[in-house]
Amino acid sequence: MEQQINQPGADQEIQSLKEQIADLRKEAAKYRINAKNFSAENQTAQEQLKVLQDELALTRKENLLVKRQLLLDKAGCIKSDLVANIIPEDCEDIQLWIDEYKRENGILFKQENHGCGFKPSLINNLSPSELMNTFIRQAAGR
Repeated sequence: MEQQINQPGADQEIQSLKEQIADLRKEAAKYRINAKNFSAENQTAQEQLKVLQDELALTRKENLLVKRQLLLDKAGCIKSDLVANIIPEDCEDIQLWIDEYKRENGILFKQENHGCGFKPSLINNLSPSELMNTFIRQAAGR
């Protein structure tokens, strides 16, 4: 059932179809290259997005830590950088947590001074550093 076509236009038509197939293969190759490049660019963009998301999460965490340290400083905490790290991350009312912590661990907070800064001239109310300075001066004979 093989038919042979011996028409003069048939050879030209076959050659034209071969050229179209070659052109289509070239175009398909370009699309494959573009798809690979797009895939690589997309992967790079995904990696950059991941890095930025990690940085944002870290910045939010640092911001929360700074806010907590500020609240602890306002409450008179001596070691706010250490205490801020033990506040639970899911704590909703930080001020309430700080008040309870201050009640339980009063030694970590400065005692409130209610305006008792007056020192009579005859009474020797020296701070620990002033006492140390006086001791050193006396030991040195000054």
